[in-house]
Amino acid sequence: MSRLLVAILAVFAVPSGPAPMAQLDHLVVAVRSLDEGVAEFERLTGIKAQRGGKHPGRGTENALVSFGGHKYLEILAPQPGATLSPRDQKMATLDRLHIISWAVSVPDVEQATKALHMSGIQNTPVEPGARVTPAGEKLEWSTFGLADRSITVAPFFINWSASTRHPSTTAPGGCTLAELTVRDPASDRLAIALKTLGVEGITYATGQPRIDARITCGDKTVTLTSPE
Repeated sequence: MSRLLVAILAVFAVPSGPAPMAQLDHLVVAVRSLDEGVAEFERLTGIKAQRGGKHPGRGTENALVSFGGHKYLEILAPQPGATLSPRDQKMATLDRLHIISWAVSVPDVEQATKALHMSGIQNTPVEPGARVTPAGEKLEWSTFGLADRSITVAPFFINWSASTRHPSTTAPGGCTLAELTVRDPASDRLAIALKTLGVEGITYATGQPRIDARITCGDKTVTLTSPE
C-alpha cells in the first residue's frame, strides 16, 4: 500500500478509542444566604469567594473560589425574596455550608454519553444553561445526568462552551481540593460510570449517601460534608 493511500485512510479513519478524559469540575455547597456563606467560608479558610452571578429562572445566586486546574468551589444560595424550585427549597433551611452536588466536566458530550452507553449506563437529556457575571460576561454550558436512580449522589456532567472562560480562571485562588470521598449504596455503579470517562482522584465507598471534601487553603484545612 502506497504512503499516499495510508495517509488518506488515516485522515478519514473513525476514532475508536475511549472518550476524551473527563475530570472533576466543581463542588456545589449550599447555604440559606450567600452573604452568610461567603462569610463562613472566609472565616474557615481566610479566602473570600467572589460573586459569580444569578441563575435565571432558578432563583439562586453564587460565589466562587478556584481550586486551580480547571476546578472550583461554588457557594450557592437563594436570591433574596426569590421563589425556589422544589429541588432547591431545602437550601433555604441550611444555616451553614453543606455539599449538595458536584459536577464532572466532559470535553465532548456526544463521546461521553456514547462511552457511558457502552458501559450500560444511560444519561438524562442534555440541557443548556447560562448566566451573566457581575462584570457582564456571559457563561454558557450544557449539562446532563445519570438516568440510573440507584446512584443517589451521582454528579451532573457539564460541557462549557468554547466561548466561555472557565470559572476557575477568574475566581480567587488560594485553595486546593485535597481529597473527595463519595459514599453511595451503588458506589460500584458510580465508579464504573466515572472510570469509563477517565475521571481520577475520587475515593468511592459503599454506604449511606454522603460526600466529604477536604479543602486546604494555606495553613488552614476544612472538611465540608453533605447535610445530615
